[in-house]
Amino acid sequence: MVTQLHLAVAMAVDASLLVLDEPTLGLDLLFRKQFYDTLLNDYFDHRRTILVTTHQVEEIEHVLTDVIFIDRGRIILSCSMDDLAARFAEATVDSRQASEARALNPLTERTVLGRSIMLFDSVTRERQAGLGEVRTPTLADIFVAMMSANTPKGAAA
Repeated sequence: MVTQLHLAVAMAVDASLLVLDEPTLGLDLLFRKQFYDTLLNDYFDHRRTILVTTHQVEEIEHVLTDVIFIDRGRIILSCSMDDLAARFAEATVDSRQASEARALNPLTERTVLGRSIMLFDSVTRERQAGLGEVRTPTLADIFVAMMSANTPKGAAA
């Protein structure tokens, strides 16, 4: 209840910039969804900016216009959500196409049910088309890939 009260007070302020740090931490799923709907419907009016820092990227991905990933104080990705969708793609590849897909230098590769899932940065969907099923990755998938690619081998994240 205290968290809900703090959020209500923050949203009542008529500021041009609203900064929210992990605003829904500790709240149940129903209230988190309601909070973000209310935030967009009642607060955002195209004259204001809302800056949200969170580890729950899948929770807010549908409301974002821009995204920034920061690792140890360094910006490692900054772009609009539209550019993100155009820039990154994920292909589910079976073993016959795995070598060909690896030649395109995926950011990450993981195996699920015997098939490789590779996330690519700036590789056109046309180049990936013959490799298998290609889809737009989630923001969480891109976050994990970017953080993994940015972490030196043997270093703790």
